[in-house]
Amino acid sequence: MSGKALHGLCAVALVSGTAVLAQPARSGGGSASGANKQICRTIVDTGSRLGRSRACHTAQEWAELRRQTQQTVDHIQNARPWNTCPPNC
Repeated sequence: MSGKALHGLCAVALVSGTAVLAQPARSGGGSASGANKQICRTIVDTGSRLGRSRACHTAQEWAELRRQTQQTVDHIQNARPWNTCPPNC
């Protein structure tokens, strides 16, 4: 499952022009429960050594972002002209 998620994030990173580092950095703070614990990841702009930002979301929010990313990639791949052309065009 995490391999598919990583591939989805990488695919969106390539499409959007940003890259997400593979290793998430977990934020400190022991008072948050497991479901509401924030997971922070560093996002690096492709082509820049200085362009970095940090995104923090819960595990459920990261899962939703992965789902949306996969849906977007599937839409882009299926919307190509050669996929919609009739057999004898």
